[in-house]
Amino acid sequence: MKKIIIILIASFSLAVTAKAQSLHNLYGVSWEVGFPVGDFIKKVSYSGGKLEYRHFLKPNISVGGTLSWNNYEEYFTQQTYENADQTQAITTDNDRFVFTLPMTIDGFYYLEGGATFQPYVGIGLGAQYSSQSIYYNIFVTEDKNWGFIARPQIGTLIKFSSTSPTRVMLAGGYNWSTNKNEQLKIDNLQNFWLSIGISFTN
Repeated sequence: MKKIIIILIASFSLAVTAKAQSLHNLYGVSWEVGFPVGDFIKKVSYSGGKLEYRHFLKPNISVGGTLSWNNYEEYFTQQTYENADQTQAITTDNDRFVFTLPMTIDGFYYLEGGATFQPYVGIGLGAQYSSQSIYYNIFVTEDKNWGFIARPQIGTLIKFSSTSPTRVMLAGGYNWSTNKNEQLKIDNLQNFWLSIGISFTN
């Protein structure tokens, strides 16, 4: 996992400093809403966001990096839970929490839109840190782990004017990661997401 992080940092640094062929660079910040997939947590999260950088190699192609995050929380009423070998059981209500921190290297292709809209498709690949926990009254079961993540997405940049460096960013996508927690019966972490933000170019 350390090698993955080193590769991500090195690739992102190269993208930031490689300006010889640059038409412009884009810096964005967005609010992100997460829709979890799976049984561990199902409640929508509004506590997410992302920071991103894009370096345009051509008018319709950019590369860059994204750091995003989301906090999921859901309360479950009283149920009976058994351990993995079914030798112990507990009946209680509980609070569940998942925190995700994806870090990706991204590639985007921009479609013909018009004077106002610049639609695009893209994908991000990288690593995700995550923590998962269940609080049963005074007891807690938790784990922290790393995994590989893929983030396909679609979106559009909305221009205020042809000369303005500021754009509204609208996007939607899907996160799939290999983060696993056997104790909490999590095989991977998945979620859909929608985001809205603002970007600046230079």
